[in-house]
Amino acid sequence: MFTMCDGYNLSEMPITKPSLKLPLVFWPVVAGFALAGGACSPAAVPLVQPAVEAAAQSAAAATPDKFLAATINATPITLQDYEQELVRYESGLELLGWDPQKQGDYQKTVLEQMINDRLLVQAAVDQGVNVSDAALQTAYAESVAARGGESGFADWLKLNQYTPDQFRSELRNQLLAGEVQAGIVAQVPDAVEQMHARHIVVATRAEADALLPRLKAGEDFATLAVEFSLDQSTKINGGDLGWFPRGFLTVPELETAVFGMQPGERSPVIETFLGFHVIEALERDPQHLLAPEAALQLRQSAVEQWLEGLRAKATIERFVK
Repeated sequence: MFTMCDGYNLSEMPITKPSLKLPLVFWPVVAGFALAGGACSPAAVPLVQPAVEAAAQSAAAATPDKFLAATINATPITLQDYEQELVRYESGLELLGWDPQKQGDYQKTVLEQMINDRLLVQAAVDQGVNVSDAALQTAYAESVAARGGESGFADWLKLNQYTPDQFRSELRNQLLAGEVQAGIVAQVPDAVEQMHARHIVVATRAEADALLPRLKAGEDFATLAVEFSLDQSTKINGGDLGWFPRGFLTVPELETAVFGMQPGERSPVIETFLGFHVIEALERDPQHLLAPEAALQLRQSAVEQWLEGLRAKATIERFVK
């Protein structure tokens, strides 16, 4: 999820994961819909047609590979649908002022998101999750209102290459996927084991080694962090990382070290891609309430891990690069 490039600015690299927009697996089913600002509230009550999945599989069997972008458990993603989704994605990026050509291999990102979407809908059908016509109509009306009314919504549909029926279908899928995601997120507890720690990071081992005797002699950790640490996001607070659960830090080596320490314990020098660290464990709480940012991260991770398991069991064929 987090990738590094050559030439990063160490002084701007946070140790804790920043507050992010929801990742791909939390987007609405259609990436362009999400980027263009569409929103609705998931709702599900009994009433859906399981025959949709069977019809999709029949369509895949009857469609030549040259007209397919991918199949997921025999459910097709047509080349036309994929190309339309690329246009929506590119339009959404441009609305945000971003150049699509500078976003890396976004074509692969779009295809993999579409695969995730199909897996979520298939899981919803398998779990018996249903969306009523009334719930769909409510979400549709909210989408129209968000576009400023019927005229603005019609323009938006045209811009995003949707017919009203196509949009309703995608919206139903979004609601189904939202219910599945909500079930996964609900399993993430509100309180988990967390550590409170602080650190100093410097550029060389020699600098880090020089800090150890000063700390041992009783010099104040926070004062040394303010003076020497390269982590701009924490040095102003004396290197304080705050409370964090497992899976929250961007540097796994630090997290492993901290959770292996007792309060009051100080680490030897630890080398990471950011530099050389000295860490001090301050507190441990086996059931500490998650901060909103940490809760979001754990929920994202829960959905990502669940999807990884689903993808591992699925039969996925890709016909575009």
